[in-house]
Amino acid sequence: MRLLIMIIIFCYATNIYGQNLVPNPGFENIKDTITNFTKDNFEFDAKVHNWISPTTATPDVITPDFIEKFIVPPPPHSGLNMIGMQSHKDDYIEYVMTDLLQPLLPNRTYYVEFWIRRSYCISPKMNVDQKLNDSYGILFTSENKESSNSKILVGKPQINPPSDLLITYKKWERVSKYFTPREKYDKLYLGQFQLKEGERLKMGYFVIDDIVVKEFKDYSSLDKDARLEVGTIIPLNNIFFKTGTTELKDSKSYDSLKELSDYLNYNQSIRIQINGHTDAVGSNRSNMALSKKRAKFIAQSVIQNGIDKSRIEWKGFGEQIPIADNESEEGKSKNRRVEFEVVK
Repeated sequence: MRLLIMIIIFCYATNIYGQNLVPNPGFENIKDTITNFTKDNFEFDAKVHNWISPTTATPDVITPDFIEKFIVPPPPHSGLNMIGMQSHKDDYIEYVMTDLLQPLLPNRTYYVEFWIRRSYCISPKMNVDQKLNDSYGILFTSENKESSNSKILVGKPQINPPSDLLITYKKWERVSKYFTPREKYDKLYLGQFQLKEGERLKMGYFVIDDIVVKEFKDYSSLDKDARLEVGTIIPLNNIFFKTGTTELKDSKSYDSLKELSDYLNYNQSIRIQINGHTDAVGSNRSNMALSKKRAKFIAQSVIQNGIDKSRIEWKGFGEQIPIADNESEEGKSKNRRVEFEVVK
């Protein structure tokens, strides 16, 4: 019975979020026992499956056998292993990089998460609780940023800690975000990046564990307290219309509309645009008209539920922005969708 329950839970979570696109996300899959600091980036690359050090810097794999006199790492967030990355001067910082199992696709939304904590350091200047700046985090890209000459990577990470999050030795902190890319990305870099010349970097030794990148598929699982940046798209994929109409198909669709109204009432600071989309069956003109009518219907329904009309816009895109192929029934079903996009 317990196994059956676990299988059901796993299938439900997979249906909501999809698979984790990060290989070896907790650094459990290593090739050898690791007992101390990594000597060079080649050693890191040789011992850790799926991950590399993209510069000459030397991130560490911290296992139960790891012992070093300069730091006292905390227990991992889960499993047996984690990685450690340090910054101890303004021209040196450590990174890790992996190829995603599947690329992130434009106009789809992904849930991204990693866990971070500070390690105890013998050096007083490194042994300080601190808030991270917005140059620390995860950078998605399709470019190779490896360099043997530079120890600082340039770029703006899309996933970074809140500005008020204090990183301490006492507990793990989760950094998470919903992210909607506008282009395809197949690589993940994690570390502290150089946003501009002369920028002061954070000093310290930080441990990282349990990196998650999953496609977000179900609005009902949205974390209502999560910060949604402008441009984030949230699918409303429990709202169904009868074929070719603006009439909702079932009671579940009405329940989802009520959930959207409750969410906007709870998060009064955001303004959204309802986006309507269709598959490619029929003419461009009729599809555009239908998508506009459906988007307008949802927007007006939310307004009737008490949300100020100044916070709601709507737009139809017809068949212009598919997120799947229009050759299969499954692809067409994915393309027939409504969503909300954060515009402020």
